[in-house]
Amino acid sequence: MAMIYKGKVSIFQNTKGQITVKRDDEGNFSADNVDELYSKMLEFSKKLKAEIKAYKPEANANTPVLLSDRYGNPYIALLKESKAPSKVKVTKLA
Repeated sequence: MAMIYKGKVSIFQNTKGQITVKRDDEGNFSADNVDELYSKMLEFSKKLKAEIKAYKPEANANTPVLLSDRYGNPYIALLKESKAPSKVKVTKLA
């Protein structure tokens, strides 16, 4: 299961020409300013005419989130904006 990435990242262009993020202790971006990170990635994408490497599970998803994979590497995911979680009622059975 993916978790919110806790560290700092910077924007890079990989060998395939895609705009992506990598961990960087001296980076300017984190999960706190992911909107600014994504807008900067869009800016570089237009400037360099390159695609952004982002995980987008649904077609109408548009909220950027900085997540980490199972190895701890950061990546950008575009998810649907979630509403407040509903309270689940638990009943003890045994």
